[in-house]
Amino acid sequence: MNNLDNFDSLTRDILGMPVFSDHEHHLPDEHFRQPVTLTSLLAQSYVGWLGYTPGNTPESRADYLDHVRHNTYYVWFERGLLAAHGLDGPITADNWDAVSDTVTRAHAANPNLHLDLLRRAGYERLILDTYWNPGDDDGHPDLFAPTFRMDKFMYGHHADGADKDGFNPWTSYGFTGKTLDEYLEFMRAYIRQRHDAGRVVAFKNAEAYRRPITYAEDNRAAALEAFGKARAELSQAQWMLFGNYIFHRCCELAAELDLPFQLHSGLAQIGGSDPSHLIPIVEKYPRTRFVLFHAGYPWIHTIAGLAHNYTNVCPSMTWVPTISSTAAVRALNEFLDVAQSARTITWGSDCWVSEESVGAVMAWRWVVARTLAYRIDMGLLRIREAGTLAEGLMFANNRHVYPKAVVTA
Repeated sequence: MNNLDNFDSLTRDILGMPVFSDHEHHLPDEHFRQPVTLTSLLAQSYVGWLGYTPGNTPESRADYLDHVRHNTYYVWFERGLLAAHGLDGPITADNWDAVSDTVTRAHAANPNLHLDLLRRAGYERLILDTYWNPGDDDGHPDLFAPTFRMDKFMYGHHADGADKDGFNPWTSYGFTGKTLDEYLEFMRAYIRQRHDAGRVVAFKNAEAYRRPITYAEDNRAAALEAFGKARAELSQAQWMLFGNYIFHRCCELAAELDLPFQLHSGLAQIGGSDPSHLIPIVEKYPRTRFVLFHAGYPWIHTIAGLAHNYTNVCPSMTWVPTISSTAAVRALNEFLDVAQSARTITWGSDCWVSEESVGAVMAWRWVVARTLAYRIDMGLLRIREAGTLAEGLMFANNRHVYPKAVVTA
């Protein structure tokens, strides 16, 4: 059997497997009660990050498609949307309105279509990061399991210390204390209470979008100095040191509660998101399992090295197949080569809308099939072992890494 035959066979096998995603931002039901159009879905997708807008004329849409059609964000978005709605492709300037009308009518006819599409695509479980309301499950606990955005607490030095979403623990969670220690105990008690109620299956930190991921310095004196001061009174260094102090306390709490800690690395603020910055943290907290998101792209080799050296590092493929499908194949091959356990490699689609989540899992199936077929062809994987490895990558690894997210009968 040659590589193409292996790929086709694996693709068929993988299509029948359930899917477990460890990272989503799926929007609440209310969002899908409004008219859903092709343009609105694109705006809520990673294609929207490319900086182009389709406009309302055939000419502007043709120009838009010329810019984006070869980017993998768009490639898998288009495939997902077409598959979700049973349409032939490609999307063109000429059929744009017809495609959009089909999408609009489908969502209007079925208010739960956004959930049904996930189930049809094979999703059995999705860990949900509702950064606008940390710890929420969108009202669908059978499908979504909440991670907790602990970085919100990194902005609690003062009642005006809101993050970019306007979120502050003083007002959002009702903190009324006056000291740093009271704040820490409030944070621990709040998170423990939600955890004990089954509302926290992991921690998440995405500060890489707002600051360098240089969390190593754990300075209580600096945190005491910053606490109670407005943001305008703090230098960038003081603000970051307060955030570091809270981050370290959450590393301790993650170990205490036996929760995986999902850390954003790569892309974001590209100058400060090199995952090598996390080495002191990984070493300081050996009992905390760190899931290093996005393969650290573009620092894939660094994540591989960390997964090789540290038992508490899980190399995550979340988002990577839609960032770059070719890089995802390289990353998955390398992680399989060097990670201490193949069971630690995780994946999530990291999307806001279901059509893109459908495309993201199509991309992940493609990456898994392509990678395993290559390894069979190169003599690195026995054919009889490929099915079990594929199951791990599609769902079993996330069940292993996130046991508190697994639904038990």
